[in-house]
Amino acid sequence: MTTINKVAVSLALAAASAFGPAVALAAPTGGGSRIAGAGIPALVNPAADLAPHAPGPEPTWNDSIYFTSQVKAGGYRYGILVHTMQFPNSGGGNMSVTVTDKTAGRYKDYMVDIPADEYNWGGTGLNIELPGLSWTGGKRSMSVKATVPFGTLDLRLKKTGPTMKYAGSGAFKLLGATNWEYAFPSMRTTGTLSIDGQSHRVSGETWLDRQWGPINITGPAERWTWMNLALPGGDKLAIWDSVDDGKSDHAWATLLHTDGSHELAPVKPLAHRARRLWTSRASGNAYPTRWRVDIPALDTHLAVRVTGLDAQEVIGSIGARYEATASFAGRYQGKRVTGENYVEMVGGWPA
Repeated sequence: MTTINKVAVSLALAAASAFGPAVALAAPTGGGSRIAGAGIPALVNPAADLAPHAPGPEPTWNDSIYFTSQVKAGGYRYGILVHTMQFPNSGGGNMSVTVTDKTAGRYKDYMVDIPADEYNWGGTGLNIELPGLSWTGGKRSMSVKATVPFGTLDLRLKKTGPTMKYAGSGAFKLLGATNWEYAFPSMRTTGTLSIDGQSHRVSGETWLDRQWGPINITGPAERWTWMNLALPGGDKLAIWDSVDDGKSDHAWATLLHTDGSHELAPVKPLAHRARRLWTSRASGNAYPTRWRVDIPALDTHLAVRVTGLDAQEVIGSIGARYEATASFAGRYQGKRVTGENYVEMVGGWPA
């Protein structure tokens, strides 16, 4: 961590003591929502932090960049996910690409390890060149090209809204360790998807996430659920629900308003309102496919369900993850809403 970041973290911790744990490095607690800001320093730089970071000492420290797209092509609706992670302390990294045909109920996935000598993430800006993946650009626009066994992807992403800083500052505790994360949750998306020999012109919206820090999953007790919800009217809602010892559930939300302001609120633990498990034959993991999201401080109550098909697991040397297209319906700040989102689950889930 740079000296500047150390100072900023110290300031954020001091601010957390003054304004409560809803800002800076802790998830929000208590019954009300909180407005982020009030002089709390941002711990992320949306342009500069697209470049790789000097790693911490932890073996599981990683640099990650990830996006999910909701696009249309003709009469079909697709979900697209592209993710790459670099593990500087253990060498190399990986990349994954998944495509869900939500209309026909089909799913394609691919995850591959990338050796250290073939993992190229430029020292400044966003300039990733890997076997099968080229991801370049900056804060305002990006180009993503991928070639995997089931097809190809050639997308242009253009930022059209404000940046989300998770927990208001861009830093929070995940499974006991500080992680840094921000998002470009509004990116206009156009390009071409070729799958199983069929080429489609696609257009839609993308949510991009940039995250770095250690991932402390050491056993079946540790797990998390993450959801990203693009709400009608332009607000964006991100939910983290992590369980770090099999019992302690930390569920909280970052709400980004269209004017760039943030609001933080506790969420009723998702696991208490999850149901209809799907069990993977490949990994043996069981994943919920239905959730109830209750955020009383935001007068928000939503039903979330997996769409397309339940079998949306991606498996590689780093383990299995559930990366599923989903939809939501219910009430946000007292008004009826519907929309599309993604759900990510990592770690062990009891069957």
